[in-house]
Amino acid sequence: MAVLCGSGYELYSVDLLPDDRRFGTLFSYVKGGTGPSNYACALFDNNLEGARYMKLKICENKVSSPRCDTDEGNSAQYAGPVRMNNCPEITAIMKNSSGVAITDAVRGPFCG
Repeated sequence: MAVLCGSGYELYSVDLLPDDRRFGTLFSYVKGGTGPSNYACALFDNNLEGARYMKLKICENKVSSPRCDTDEGNSAQYAGPVRMNNCPEITAIMKNSSGVAITDAVRGPFCG
């Protein structure tokens, strides 16, 4: 999965979502320095059979008008990659066929 983020990214964390049932797996990668120089990349893997609505959003750690990168839609494989600098925060959502969120996780900020 790291290849999808590009060169220089190192695995930072792997989160089983929503818990040990592992409907999805959130992979977080980082590269660079601290603060605005720190970049994060995320991928959200679908561990269930069939396509699911998935939303993966990463936003810079800024109170007013943060920049965001979002990937969302129905996927049988994964959402992402999404990338952002400036100590970003990651949101990963997956819904069941009835449109109910079965994962809704926020991770970060990733400040290197």
